[in-house]
Amino acid sequence: MTFIDAQIDRIVGPTHHFGGLGVGNLASQMHAGQTSNPRAAALQGLDKMRLVAGLGVPQLILPPQPRPYFALLKALGFTGSPAEILQSVLTKNPAILSAAASCSAMWTANAATVTPSCDRNVGSAVMTVANLSASLHRSIEAAQTQNELAALFGNALEVRQTLPGGAPMRDEGAANHMRFSGIDGQPGLNVFVYGDGSPEPQCHWPRQTKATGQAIARSHGLQEDNVFHLKQHPEAIDAGAFHNDVVAMSHHDLLIHHELAFAQGSCQEIERLRRRFEDVVQSPLRVLRISSKELSLNDAIKTYFFNSQIVTASHAGMTTWTILCPVQVKRNPVTYELVERLRAEQFFHTVHFVDLGQSMDGGGGPACLRLRVPLSEQELEHIPNSAFWTENRDSNLRHIISDRYPRELKLIDLANPEICQRSLETQELIAKCLGQKPANA
Repeated sequence: MTFIDAQIDRIVGPTHHFGGLGVGNLASQMHAGQTSNPRAAALQGLDKMRLVAGLGVPQLILPPQPRPYFALLKALGFTGSPAEILQSVLTKNPAILSAAASCSAMWTANAATVTPSCDRNVGSAVMTVANLSASLHRSIEAAQTQNELAALFGNALEVRQTLPGGAPMRDEGAANHMRFSGIDGQPGLNVFVYGDGSPEPQCHWPRQTKATGQAIARSHGLQEDNVFHLKQHPEAIDAGAFHNDVVAMSHHDLLIHHELAFAQGSCQEIERLRRRFEDVVQSPLRVLRISSKELSLNDAIKTYFFNSQIVTASHAGMTTWTILCPVQVKRNPVTYELVERLRAEQFFHTVHFVDLGQSMDGGGGPACLRLRVPLSEQELEHIPNSAFWTENRDSNLRHIISDRYPRELKLIDLANPEICQRSLETQELIAKCLGQKPANA
């Protein structure tokens, strides 16, 4: 049976701004309060989707979630008309206004953790929606994300609600999960990366726990021998690697990671992963460890080299691996030389450098913007056609974005009721363009 990695990206919303809310996210904090460009953010995301779809990869699109999220503001005790609520929250607690207007759902790598049917002991493919309970602005995404993914995949796989919240079970989705596989239809090996436990980072709160990975592995029916748990290096978390996909990337039989991606003592678990992969797949797992001497942790995080997106591209009957790197990788001599060496050594066949400046300034690169969902050809057929990227759909979306999105936005603008009403109307137009029922704010 053939399995295909579908990619899901979300249109960046018209209230995209730099609120600096990301826990341990240095890019987010560094750009807090600066003027954003929602129009450029949305078009840059669409440009990446166009590129991926043009490579022959199934590209699915989600609309922005409705923002500002007035349900949050009302739940926190703000009352009155929309205009009165917005002005009151801006005056009394601007961080709450920022959270209610955040477009962080654009980073769909955090939406869920996915297990394809071939990895399970019994049953169909399954995904567990992430609770994102480490941050207020992200935790409000989960309920809507579950509804969206259930509508999108309801006939193709099982979409499960979030794990119970609370600090012990905080879950940031696929950004802390890696799957390794060989021939289509074979069981894969699943690696869950966590940050809690001794030794703890000194500066930033880990956003994923070991208990979460263990719970997902159990509930998804994964074979115990095919599940691995790796602890993030606390030094990496303190340096700004708030998710594993900032210091490690994977695709099928390939793992590329910084030497400080995983805590001391992880070498034995990685070696066990190698041995198990060879037993299951009958071929070696390629593991490339990038030393600090070759690439400093600071440069890795600044360029988001490890957050590059690898896809299996199909064209004219040929299958190749393509890597989409942030343009920052090209601008940095160290990472540019590294990616060119890896291409020469055939770790991948083609490199594209993508400009995602607005997302990068908020702390998210190419891989942050997509959720990878391995599906069989039969499962893929159950997904509504309206969810796929097409030239015509792309054109319609670009028209809405160019016509209605602001070029400049600051936090204070989010208290303007006219701007907020226009934003909600625009998000509704995009949802209709994608054949989806608009959600209530």
